[in-house]
Amino acid sequence: MTEAHRPAPPSPPVSAADSLAETEASRSAKADIPAREDVLTLAETVDHLVDATGDPSVSLRRAMILLDIDQHPNTTQNGIGERLNLEKSVVSRNVDWLWGHGCITRTEGRLDAREHALHASTYTHKHLQLALRPFGQQHEALKNILHRFIGLFHKHMPSLRELKALLAVGFKGEASRSDIINNLYDGPPTTDQRAIRNLIEEGIVDNT
Repeated sequence: MTEAHRPAPPSPPVSAADSLAETEASRSAKADIPAREDVLTLAETVDHLVDATGDPSVSLRRAMILLDIDQHPNTTQNGIGERLNLEKSVVSRNVDWLWGHGCITRTEGRLDAREHALHASTYTHKHLQLALRPFGQQHEALKNILHRFIGLFHKHMPSLRELKALLAVGFKGEASRSDIINNLYDGPPTTDQRAIRNLIEEGIVDNT
């Protein structure tokens, strides 16, 4: 076999990083992350959130904003910002995306036409209900879990795809790159590889 046709060596497995618990933020995050036997349920929840938004690249923050809108029908952007402690520009950018992708509806406020009342669309609400089923339809419980996972990342805002990749590792203890990608969503291979690389660069998983 020539050098040009020699198969590439298999990628090393990716395992949960021991350093995950070394920082105070990580210890706090792990406290509310489900045990290994519940990881599969959470992975299914992520699938429903992807169905609700139509895009696995949606950030966990955007998913939290969508859950907050579903939890508080007729809410305004100011209300979202106050409850989630987010800047107006961040809320506005995410609300515009959700509206542009049909995840929410906007109607003029009764008291102030400049303040739109926000609702989850019927289709999105249905999938959010499925996502919330393991949490007794308690929006705060799922929002808190997403917030805890956000706390594991220090360099960028994680996406639903990255969370699903992390859960794939957590379910098995360690997994090959192909195992992880097989648990992700249809998309460019470079996108899936980038999700794995982000987990490694953040120190959340080890490349062993």
